[in-house]
Amino acid sequence: MKVLPLKRNEKIYSAYSYLLLGGWSRIYDINTLIDVGTDAFIVDEIEHASTGIGKTPVEQIILTHNHFDHSSGLAELIGLYHPRVYAFSPGDGVTDLVKDGQLMHMGDEMCEVIHTPGHSSDSICIYCPAQKMLFSGDVPLSIKSPGSSYEVNFVGALERIARLDVRVIYSGHNEPVVSGAKEMIQMTLDNVRRSDIISAVIENRSP
Repeated sequence: MKVLPLKRNEKIYSAYSYLLLGGWSRIYDINTLIDVGTDAFIVDEIEHASTGIGKTPVEQIILTHNHFDHSSGLAELIGLYHPRVYAFSPGDGVTDLVKDGQLMHMGDEMCEVIHTPGHSSDSICIYCPAQKMLFSGDVPLSIKSPGSSYEVNFVGALERIARLDVRVIYSGHNEPVVSGAKEMIQMTLDNVRRSDIISAVIENRSP
């Protein structure tokens, strides 16, 4: 699978978007966009990408959560490409709801949806095991010291992620982690376990 990290508009606050393509752009590969950003700044780059002859450049969109910096550009992308839009919670333009543990065809691989409540109640990560890649949205995976409070369901999700063989992390606002990803996740888990764990769901924090 090919992963194209798309450039974002530096003049506004926006998350990174990622275009997932099959390695050979075959007709049955599914061109997948993870998050769309605040505006339609990514469209020009998508239009110039090699997304496959006769294929729609964006066949499906997956939102890691519904905060504006990840989803506000959705309407224009829908108008251009008419994709199916997947998210954990309902929202404008969303056509399908995903479930924790659901397997989805992205590019030329099967990837897993992992529900990771904490940053928001509808946050998800996407794990692609063939290339050991994790798309983490705004889920905090680089917590360097104990402190703060964390929801018990987030701790459980983080424990699941720590058991995966993650070698690369593509996040919503940081550069890709291409070295020491698994160790970083374990450090985060250790520090979260040494912090206050609460049972109440923390609803939709600010980006």
